[in-house]
Amino acid sequence: MTMDSLPMRRRIPLLHSPLALGCLAALGIATPALAQDDGAPKHTLGLLVDAGAPHGVGVSAVVRPTSWLRLQAGPTTNTLSFGVRGGVSILPMETFIAPSFNAEVGHYFGSEYSDVLDWLGREPSTTSQAIRDVTYNYVTGSAGLEVGAHSRFNFFLHVGLSYVALTVPDPTPLIQDAAGDDSVTSGPLHVRATIPSVKLGFILYFF
Repeated sequence: MTMDSLPMRRRIPLLHSPLALGCLAALGIATPALAQDDGAPKHTLGLLVDAGAPHGVGVSAVVRPTSWLRLQAGPTTNTLSFGVRGGVSILPMETFIAPSFNAEVGHYFGSEYSDVLDWLGREPSTTSQAIRDVTYNYVTGSAGLEVGAHSRFNFFLHVGLSYVALTVPDPTPLIQDAAGDDSVTSGPLHVRATIPSVKLGFILYFF
């Protein structure tokens, strides 16, 4: 028997089979999709700007190493002094409008006590003006709503609670003024409180 006598269907290469061509086409379509679904975000570096209470206004650099994790850090101001902060956000859903879970820690450097009283709407006295270097640290936990969470421009609203630890290094003039007794002295005054926190802001990704 010669090769010419073999049935023609055995001489047709496999690649000419409709089934094989269909499989190759499906593989070609699926490959780019699999390459994109690797957990990598579309945008990784950006700038965050926000304002809220009680911690004022902040600007932060943003890094997004994965699609569900966002890191940020930068300077802040509450009109009384300047501070620094760092935070992390968890984004569990890859939708245009998505929830977020956020944690932030920050520190505000020393400010005048008279400025603090003015900030609270009180009239500072002569003795209270002698108090210097009022500092505070805070930790905030919040839940948020992100609009455009996976876009180049992202708007957000965060609502939660802040634990604030405020320190007055030398409260003696304030206590003497309140007690009307110049013989009263005091060591550093530490005030701790848990208060509501709200923040509005946006993120612009450059890369």
